[in-house]
Amino acid sequence: MKKKIYLNSMVTKILAVVTFGLLCGILMVTVIIISISKSVFVDTYGESQKKVFFRIENELNSYHEDLMKLFNQVNSSWNLKLYLQQENSNPQQAFKIAYSADQDMKKAIPSSMDDISVMAVSKSGGSYLDREERIITPVNEIMESEEAKYAMENPETAHYVLKDSGYTSTTRDVPVLMAVKALRSPGSITPYGVAYVTLKEKDFKEYYDYFTSDYAEFYLADEAGIVISSSDKESLGEKVPDKNPHTSITLEKELPYYKCTAYGIIDSKKALEDLYNVPMIVAICVTVMAVTGIIIFYFVSQTAKPLSEMVDKMSNAGETKYDEHINLTGSKEIEELSRTYNAMLDEMNRYIEELMTSQKEKRKAEISALQMQINPHYIYNTLASIKWLIFQGNVERSTKTIDAFISLLRNTISNTDEYIPIAKEIENLKNYVLINNTRYGDKIQVEYFVTFGCEEYRIPKMILQPFVENAFFHAFPYGAEGSIKILVRTLGGRLQIQIIDNGIGIPDEQLSELHEKNGKAQHYSGIGIKNVDDRLKLLYGSAYGIRVESREHEGTTVTISVPADK
Repeated sequence: MKKKIYLNSMVTKILAVVTFGLLCGILMVTVIIISISKSVFVDTYGESQKKVFFRIENELNSYHEDLMKLFNQVNSSWNLKLYLQQENSNPQQAFKIAYSADQDMKKAIPSSMDDISVMAVSKSGGSYLDREERIITPVNEIMESEEAKYAMENPETAHYVLKDSGYTSTTRDVPVLMAVKALRSPGSITPYGVAYVTLKEKDFKEYYDYFTSDYAEFYLADEAGIVISSSDKESLGEKVPDKNPHTSITLEKELPYYKCTAYGIIDSKKALEDLYNVPMIVAICVTVMAVTGIIIFYFVSQTAKPLSEMVDKMSNAGETKYDEHINLTGSKEIEELSRTYNAMLDEMNRYIEELMTSQKEKRKAEISALQMQINPHYIYNTLASIKWLIFQGNVERSTKTIDAFISLLRNTISNTDEYIPIAKEIENLKNYVLINNTRYGDKIQVEYFVTFGCEEYRIPKMILQPFVENAFFHAFPYGAEGSIKILVRTLGGRLQIQIIDNGIGIPDEQLSELHEKNGKAQHYSGIGIKNVDDRLKLLYGSAYGIRVESREHEGTTVTISVPADK
């Protein structure tokens, strides 16, 4: 018995699947938890850094606005202009002008910008520096520099440039960030000099230093993409380094005042490596998985033993058509399961028998009801038309109409056959059309095109009249002329029947009414198009039925699809 339990293929599969599934579940949950926690960390850290990054933008814009105010005050100082142009030869007057210019500059420079130096040079060779130091570069060389020429050519804007060395004694051989703007007298359009606001690059870092860390670097690049200031010293004067988008978050913001772009690059991979000790987490998870797997395997194997016999018997239930009961002895749970299974078999067999009987009766009743519906008004109107023909003395046409009417009634009421050949259905249509032409005239012409070999295919009777009548009474209102074509052919193993008219068509908003159970579109017997479609699906399945296509003012095409059976 013990050997049978352990070697039974069903028990072995259950144990293997359950154990493997649980192990995979634990592994998957572990991976998902780590992944989610990483994602949450990256999103949270990234969002916090974004806020800091945009704060840097605001501070840099404020710094630019302060510089523009400073430049405007420098431009408005007549004393500075007189001092730079050195037009006064009187020593006393020159001293007074120099003193006044210095006072103007002290008032112009905000106290919050005490780490900058302001230098002004003129085309005439004059120079000014607000600090107690000296300018070590000749004025003419400064005026010939690229940034000075750019400022003179674009006097309306301030230009920012990174230099490896400044022009003063304290900025010699020190990277500096310079803001350069042309000097013009109020009301003048011609610059007379250039003003420099110099900030050591290391001091400029204070504007973005709180953004940077071991995981985040800040870069300020000019229009050419060259870094002019960065927390990464090796990147100064170089292109902004490319980072792997899968391991890094890149923030980017244009600074139009500076004609620069700020970049914030966050190394999320490095941050996560410092936050998580992934190898340790994996080792712990593997250990937990191994212990849990062993425990689960033991309990599942013990639980599966009493079920082996029941599994063997249940596996043969299909061959016995669920008529063989299972009688097991053992624990309370096994006995209760056995009794419940036997009761379920009895109830299921009873229910299946009742359902099959009910479905057969329902199908028979529905088909019978669909076939036997007939509208009395059609009979009254047809008889009235025949009476009128007789009254007129048109005996020949009266006789044809009566014959057509008798044949139509015989095939719709007396004939109990559910299926009739295509040829018979076409004959019924011709009789129906003859009666309609008798009643309403010959303005509507009906043509029949039946592909050779399709005459013997059998279809449910009374499925074409609804669509022909719809064409008669809806496609050609107010006595309009037109034509109706009946096409029968086989296509892809199916029998396809199409009723095509060139009438007024159906508006889009009304097209759905043709498929409604209680829709207005019905034929002479009162059977709606939806009923005919339901009838086909009841007989053949949901793959068959009716499709209605129509374009307003162009006509309507009704396609009926049924199996090609003889």
